[in-house]
Amino acid sequence: MVRQSETAVQKINDFFASYPAIIYKRGETILRAEDCPLGVHFLKTGYVHQYIISPSGETFMVHIFKPGSFFPLMWVVNDTPNIFHYDAMVTTHIVRAPKEEFITYLKTNPDVLFYATQRLAAGLTGLVNRVGQLVLDDAYTKTVLLLLYYADNFGEETPEGIALQLPLAHREIASWIGTTRETASLQIETLKKKGLVAFRGRQMIIQNIAALQKEITR
Repeated sequence: MVRQSETAVQKINDFFASYPAIIYKRGETILRAEDCPLGVHFLKTGYVHQYIISPSGETFMVHIFKPGSFFPLMWVVNDTPNIFHYDAMVTTHIVRAPKEEFITYLKTNPDVLFYATQRLAAGLTGLVNRVGQLVLDDAYTKTVLLLLYYADNFGEETPEGIALQLPLAHREIASWIGTTRETASLQIETLKKKGLVAFRGRQMIIQNIAALQKEITR
């Protein structure tokens, strides 16, 4: 299965290699919810925020795309209108290909189609889990779970602890866990007082990942 996935990934890279890359700066919008996508977006380098904005103007974070991802998949496979916004979190290179050509490629390459389906299923599972956390967990637990997610996916071991390689401001934490910025700030202050997190400039350091994990089992 691993070898099949590696082959599918290589095929995807080969398919998108024939299209030019578009560079987006940090914070720049790649795709808006109200816009019809101009094609399938393939993330070559960088990271992309996927989020939704409520009628009241509140932002709800949904997912972070890593290099090798392509979006919006629901629009690609099912013609579902895109309801999400996508922003570059860092300097990001995107390759965009015509939807029809990509669909034809999927139909003629079952392993790539299966790989795309796996990614879609994984994304939906993650979203369902996050919705459950938003409903059932308190703000502190949700903050801890978010930091563990960032550490697992975007953390780097350093002598000080696990340094998060992507920015995570208090307002972003609030958007992830569905609360106010003030409440998010209180959770981070609590974690700092417990000696679980620290900051190096704007970069967050998780000083004791084992102790942080224990916070969700109490």
